[in-house]
Amino acid sequence: MARDPGERPTEHLPPTDPVAREAVVAREPVVAAPVDPLWAERLEDQVRSLRGLMALLAVLALGALGLSLYTLLRDEDDRRGASPERVERLDERVDRLERRLGSTTNQAEVARLKDGLDAKADARSVEELTSEVEKLQAALDEASAADDTSAETVAQLDERVDQLSDQVELLAGESGQ
Repeated sequence: MARDPGERPTEHLPPTDPVAREAVVAREPVVAAPVDPLWAERLEDQVRSLRGLMALLAVLALGALGLSLYTLLRDEDDRRGASPERVERLDERVDRLERRLGSTTNQAEVARLKDGLDAKADARSVEELTSEVEKLQAALDEASAADDTSAETVAQLDERVDQLSDQVELLAGESGQ
């Protein structure tokens, strides 16, 4: 019972007998197609053109190689750098700038700046002044609350509070810088 190969596509097919083949023997000479003589001439012309271009490229490459070797091997004295006069002017200018820089940053100036920083109010001084202002403000409030306090005393206390407030603001501004 022969099965159709489409029924079971993954099943191996049984081997078949080999087909006998006849040996092919050329009995007639094989003749190449005739070659167009114009085609051969064009091909030769193109090869000649390519040879000419290759020769030109070889000459250019050798010229570039020679020029690069010449620039590498020539004396270094031929190159022009800065003139001695220009070097001397630049050296003098550098010396002047160094002297100017040295004179501005001397030790006396550094010490003066350090003393100025030390004289600034620190946080503790600002807190002490703030507490003193608060005490004066409280005293002022008590004085204004009492009926028998004179207007002159109130004005004096108010003036002292303003002065202390100004001092606190001045010290706070200096310590913030």
